[in-house]
Amino acid sequence: MKEIAEKIRDNFNIDVSNISPFRDNYIIYSNSKKILLKKVLMSPERICFIHNAKKHLMKNNFQCLDEYLLSKNDEPYIKINNTLYTLTPIIDGIEINFEKSDDVINSSYLLANFHKCSRGFFLPENTFVKDELGKLPSVYKKRLNEIKKVKKIASSTKTKFDYLLLEYIDYFFNLGTKVIDKLEKSNYMDLVHKTKKEGSFCHHEFTHNNIINNNGIYFLINFEFCCYELKIYDLCNLIKRKLRKCNWDIKEAKKILDFYQEKIPLSNDEFYIMKLMIMFPQKFWRVINSYYNSKKNLSEKIYITKLNNVINEITPIEDFLEKYDTLYLYH
Repeated sequence: MKEIAEKIRDNFNIDVSNISPFRDNYIIYSNSKKILLKKVLMSPERICFIHNAKKHLMKNNFQCLDEYLLSKNDEPYIKINNTLYTLTPIIDGIEINFEKSDDVINSSYLLANFHKCSRGFFLPENTFVKDELGKLPSVYKKRLNEIKKVKKIASSTKTKFDYLLLEYIDYFFNLGTKVIDKLEKSNYMDLVHKTKKEGSFCHHEFTHNNIINNNGIYFLINFEFCCYELKIYDLCNLIKRKLRKCNWDIKEAKKILDFYQEKIPLSNDEFYIMKLMIMFPQKFWRVINSYYNSKKNLSEKIYITKLNNVINEITPIEDFLEKYDTLYLYH
């Protein structure tokens, strides 16, 4: 701990009065301020990409974020025992709750402001760029192929989870196939090219634990997944996370979309692609991928519960998508 404190003092203009462990990270106390020393599994180039993205946002008057503190060498990281760490001020407040209407409304405004201020982010050539634009069809195809492989595994092992999976896997596979077909016939790539020209980017992890309410001021933190991507990726993520809290109530989706559009109007193509993103069986893929391809830290009973939760959403999502078509006109 003493070595860490000395490195912080030597490399940053920070007077460390105390330092304490916090999970895999550390909290630094300095002149009544709290700073998070965060362990990051990223390259220096990736950290610099995020740092430049944050600087761009702040230059465009988006100040509600956890900016990186810079070392005396103007680097947004420090290496301690061959591990990279970043330093960010700890923002006091509470994580938002998607069951609270005020938090949902303010998150919609926050997201729209973030996207608006992200525009015009163009890095010099030969610098590291995290770019997910245009990759959605190939990502979906890869996940659909993984679902197909899982069917063969489940047909041979026959656990309780396997039997439940085999009862519904064709539904989700066919749904994914339909989404990919519609996506390839859509104007998805037109949106990709437009976004490239616009130079806007996404947070890519717009979740409740990354949005902090500080006495009515909402902050966006933890930019580790930020990248070039369609803005509707973040918006769709917000909608899905909210709607799982309210049984896919279309009125709640409309509320998010309406407040977002007060700052950034959406095109017919964007509404349509969002529909396809909601349709794709992402949650189904995530559950079975975790069960079959990762180290099982959870019991089969818990995985069965997770799979049942996905199955129980089939009808609410289908009903939601039918109503979604009546809300917005698109081709």
